Amino acid sequence: MLTIEGAVWTEADDEEIEYDKWYEFDAYTLVAEDKKVRPPRKEQDIWPHWSEGRPRTIRRKLGSPVFYLGKVRHRYRTYYASVELRWNAPHMLSSLKGNYHFLPRTVTSEWSGVYRIFSPDTTIDRSCGKDPTGTLYSGRAGGEGKNWSILRTRIMAIVNRDHHATNLWSMSDSIQQRFPWNSLAIEWAYTGTRLNYEGKPVPEARLAETWLLASYNDSYGELPPWNQRA
Repeated sequence: MLTIEGAVWTEADDEEIEYDKWYEFDAYTLVAEDKKVRPPRKEQDIWPHWSEGRPRTIRRKLGSPVFYLGKVRHRYRTYYASVELRWNAPHMLSSLKGNYHFLPRTVTSEWSGVYRIFSPDTTIDRSCGKDPTGTLYSGRAGGEGKNWSILRTRIMAIVNRDHHATNLWSMSDSIQQRFPWNSLAIEWAYTGTRLNYEGKPVPEARLAETWLLASYNDSYGELPPWNQRA
């Protein structure tokens, strides 16, 4: 039975630090004490479904392999990586012909990124549902070396119908009837670099494209139509 005396807190129950006494803390103790005051935030995967729109934020738990930096051996560990995509305002492909001032500039910050060819206000039937974003193709550009097209030149190739995705459009009468050229639009999002598990900067465009296609495939059981044929 709980008595009144047992439920009342007194100063005798408090552990006071003795003053004029030297206390030593190692790194582990300091981290443990800090976690008591500021518990670490638990990360969670963000794996969007395309029925809610094209993704803006994707986060996944990854694992780093065992590797060496100099003489230091780094063990396997898990960590979270995120991709934030700020999509630009879309442009109709037919309106970009000759209006290249709308395209990404040649400055370094706009070299690399991901892009999406789509048909606005169109829902496309897929194997496992309907895609309200009208996405036909998703790709990346820039950040892969001197011989890799930057985002500006890649979009120019699409506008000029000199890209494997638009080649499919040019060679198929049925695709042209379903998606006339003046019904096609494009939008893009810039990506920079990120640090990999070794702490080295790597282009983010490859990871962004991989996750966009993987999340689309998980949403509908298949890739965007023109990615499958390309």
